[in-house]
Amino acid sequence: MKNKERFAWAGLVLILFTTLVFRPVQAKAVSETAEKYLQLFHEVFGLMQNGYVETVDEEKAFLGAIKGMLGSLGDPHSTFLEEEEYRQMREETRGSFGGVGMEVAYTDGAIVVVSPIEDTPAMKAGILPQDRIIEIDGKSTANLGYAEGIRLMRGKPGSSVSIKVERKNIKEPLQFTLVRENIKIRYVRSFFFEKEKVGYLRLNQFMGENTLEEFKKHLKSLADKKSEGLIVDLRMNPGGLLPLSVALSDIFLPEGLDIVSVKGRGGELADVSKSTNKGDKYTSIPLVVLINEGSASASEIFAGAIQDHKRGKIVGVTSFGKGSVQIVYPLSFGMAVKLTVQKYYTPSGKSLHGKGIQPDVTVKGIEPNEDDRFYLRKMSEKKLLDQLVSKYPDYSEQNFVNFEKALKEHGIKLSSDVAKAVYKNKTQAEKDRTMTDLELDPQLKKAVDLLSSKS
Repeated sequence: MKNKERFAWAGLVLILFTTLVFRPVQAKAVSETAEKYLQLFHEVFGLMQNGYVETVDEEKAFLGAIKGMLGSLGDPHSTFLEEEEYRQMREETRGSFGGVGMEVAYTDGAIVVVSPIEDTPAMKAGILPQDRIIEIDGKSTANLGYAEGIRLMRGKPGSSVSIKVERKNIKEPLQFTLVRENIKIRYVRSFFFEKEKVGYLRLNQFMGENTLEEFKKHLKSLADKKSEGLIVDLRMNPGGLLPLSVALSDIFLPEGLDIVSVKGRGGELADVSKSTNKGDKYTSIPLVVLINEGSASASEIFAGAIQDHKRGKIVGVTSFGKGSVQIVYPLSFGMAVKLTVQKYYTPSGKSLHGKGIQPDVTVKGIEPNEDDRFYLRKMSEKKLLDQLVSKYPDYSEQNFVNFEKALKEHGIKLSSDVAKAVYKNKTQAEKDRTMTDLELDPQLKKAVDLLSSKS
């Protein structure tokens, strides 16, 4: 055997042995089946290296083997992270990375948007949860894995990426050209509805080094303003860190209640997180949690704990349904593997995987119907929106009346709420129209109504 091949084989065995045997479970002997197929792998690699018509790229071959091994699990959340991917993931956990700003998953053989992140190119362009990404820069995603799709969408701020998506109820794919930004995520925002005496906290992700303290700071500020009710908005929140979800849930629950249980292989109970008596607690303030189809994972843990203990009302539409827990294990050479190690369950024992949280009060957001979509396409083809906004650039009730009248004169018959959303979104700053505009947010309005009626 050639020395080069011998060292390559020894390196592969070390990587596979370390990954399969020592991480993340206690060390145990390699099974006879594993030994059999490791030997087969060795034989195939030798034949390929010595007999293939072209020179073999050994790094590509080994990385492909590792990715294929993880792919055989059939789990979109268990992936291999090469050095650059792992670096980018660490940056994202800290709250800054170069990209377009959306959380995606690999589901049913496709890259699917879980949620666009607020104030990012993806959200501003109109990317929606459940959009199926079918092309990235002209490359079909049919043969791309999760990690490769992420790599193609990430990049240097200022550079652009073209994304084609399929959307439910729309026949033709939609094309987006997004300019990458340095995505600095502001995880927590708050607002106080003075008239209704209702506090509002929006959490974009369960991520960030200082998010827990920031959340507490905003919560205290709202309490100091004498909030008589509180809304926690987890819409478009794709999840994040399990311990942070537990810590935030703990703030609102009396001591000794289950928050989430996690079970490992064979359904064996691995851990149960319970509420504590530590820190400032807000266990009596009336509470509403907002969710939608973009709320996933850690968001569902929080909402599930609040719902099961009847601590507050869940308002919105059914959440995404991601009920598994991943751990990232660092490997040699700056690489890592993200592995699903457990599934989580709400305090009542429900698994949300593929099902999601069912709201107590179902309220849909403003969504165009088929006729609206037809007329929106017509508007786009005629570039009519820009023309009318240049004529009526500042939002007011009278300008909206003029805007809607002009649409009808051009044969565009949008429903009034969709027309108002389009006009407001074009003429108002995003910070003014995404967080507290009750006129365009029936879910938030319902939450405020529920809480203000208690006062």
